[in-house]
Amino acid sequence: MPLDLASRVVPAHRRKILTCCFVFAVVVALLDAFVLTDVSFGILYMVPLLVSALFLPRWQVFVLALAATVLREQFRPDHWGKGTLTSVSMGFFAFTGCGLFVAEMVGRRRHELESVKRLEQENALRREAEDEGRVLIQSSLAAILTIDPEGRIELANDAARRLLGFGSETPEGEKIGDYLPMLADFLKSKRIASLVRTMVEGRGRRRNGESFFAQMWLSSYNTAAGPKLAVVFADASEQLRDREELGLRQLLMNSRIIVGAVSHEIRNLAAAAGFLHENIGKSSGVGDSEDFHALGRLIEAMRKLSSSEVPASAEALLTGVDLHALLQELQIVVASGFRDSGVDLKWEVANGLPFVRADHSGLLQVFLNLVQNSRRALDGKPDGCVTIAAYQLGGSVVVHFSDNGSGIASMESLFQPFQPGATSTGLGLYVSRAIIRTYGGELQYIKKAGEGRFLIELPAMAHLEARSSG
Repeated sequence: MPLDLASRVVPAHRRKILTCCFVFAVVVALLDAFVLTDVSFGILYMVPLLVSALFLPRWQVFVLALAATVLREQFRPDHWGKGTLTSVSMGFFAFTGCGLFVAEMVGRRRHELESVKRLEQENALRREAEDEGRVLIQSSLAAILTIDPEGRIELANDAARRLLGFGSETPEGEKIGDYLPMLADFLKSKRIASLVRTMVEGRGRRRNGESFFAQMWLSSYNTAAGPKLAVVFADASEQLRDREELGLRQLLMNSRIIVGAVSHEIRNLAAAAGFLHENIGKSSGVGDSEDFHALGRLIEAMRKLSSSEVPASAEALLTGVDLHALLQELQIVVASGFRDSGVDLKWEVANGLPFVRADHSGLLQVFLNLVQNSRRALDGKPDGCVTIAAYQLGGSVVVHFSDNGSGIASMESLFQPFQPGATSTGLGLYVSRAIIRTYGGELQYIKKAGEGRFLIELPAMAHLEARSSG
């Protein structure tokens, strides 16, 4: 039966081996006792002792060495005679030393073999993980790079090669500063050690010299050669263009809304001034005065300058807005601010709300302005709570933002621009109401005992469509 020193011997095999060693020792003892009485075979006791030492603990090796010493002395021709103490001592030390030496040598060999086997398994698992990681990186739709401490591209997957304009060739070994200059600056910076899942934006350049707007997610990691960078990047040129175009459209629309609101006020003032001008001309003798006629022409010019409150171009941009989705987006935006301020935020949104006639970005700005006003009104209040509720009422959808603060003292100038004491420009509520009116709705403030509430009423798209078709 072959012995594998690198593996544990099962108990059944261990018993067989020890039994064979015992039988061998008995045979040697019988030969010493009855067959070859003039010659000592005591040295042969070393064989079963050395084999048994491979599987027995140290104390049992000592016991076997002592037993072998006694048997050797017992069947020696001049046993237990003169010099017995020396013979027994030397025999015991010889048996014990050889047994322990073999046991220690084989134990270390077994440990080495187990270490080598474990290392081979770990290397195999590492190679497998590296292969899986390489396949994952190469097959990823995201462009992935790794950059060495000298600022050269160490690894680039297929998406990165295509994005940098290399086609079938590889940018590995090229300087990253030629393609993503911001990354070369990061490698020179002392901040590289703290780069973990950091998102940056900057200019990128393809191999043919074409520039693009890059979004990059960076993480640094240390190696024996120095800090390296792992980069996931994408061409965000289209997103940048869409974002800027959306911002421009929103700016133009809000500008039209503000201009329309201001024109409405100017028209009211011009109408009042015209009425007074006409009355003054009838009741006094200044009707023939050139200055009086010039004043009339000025009032008429102001009346013509004022335009309709909602320009047609702004109305054309209004579509149906999913109020449920918009309120969920609002919750994501404001949740952290409420959590940091310690103010509770409650939601009471009815199911099945119809789409409302509005612009998504503009309506979100109005909601964000109102909920922030409610939260600021509760600064320092230990049990502050803001409730956002939405429900359908006839052909309209009502959304209200209520808080348990002290309310607003002066409601007469609440929606007037440039209010004294405003936290910012004093235009927030003025512009918010103008935006809601652009949608055909209304924004108002309702004050109750121990509660302040902004209430928005928006027309439902289904109701408007049914009314227009009827």
